[in-house]
Amino acid sequence: MPYVKNTSYTHMPFSSETASVDFYIYYDIKDLAKKCELLRDEVTRCRTIGVLQSIHGKFYLTELNPEPKNSYVRVQISVIYLKSQLPSTVIPYPVQVFGSMQWKNRPVIYAKLIKVLNTSMALRMRDTMNSTASLHLARQGNEKENELNDSLLDKDCNDSLFDGSFNISNLV
Repeated sequence: MPYVKNTSYTHMPFSSETASVDFYIYYDIKDLAKKCELLRDEVTRCRTIGVLQSIHGKFYLTELNPEPKNSYVRVQISVIYLKSQLPSTVIPYPVQVFGSMQWKNRPVIYAKLIKVLNTSMALRMRDTMNSTASLHLARQGNEKENELNDSLLDKDCNDSLFDGSFNISNLV
């Protein structure tokens, strides 16, 4: 007897007892920037994995291994709500960030928790989170909105916020 996988739960909306705003939803950096631009007026909780670097006193998060083309996406990180100090940011390092994303002339994450990872753990965790989120993430809103979001996330990110980025895959 063949095994049939039941994934119908991914199309069910959140229940009234469990609101979607109570969860940190995983996005990779490219999808996070697109989603933030799409939902300019909303503040949503998110978690992501990337490389944290300080440029001229501001913190930015980039992809772990950006694509070879010249479009790099950087998301600004605000650490105003962190309760503990960040380690030295002279050298960029991989982190997992939990916080709230909002559009402020660019995508900004107001970090509530930053977990420093080693390079191999960050790459494995990113791959695991991407595959888990793509298969098991519950849908929010109606079907038309989900189709619009899926089509926007499938397009390439052709508007870069900055040029030239640190590539962590060179360290591995």
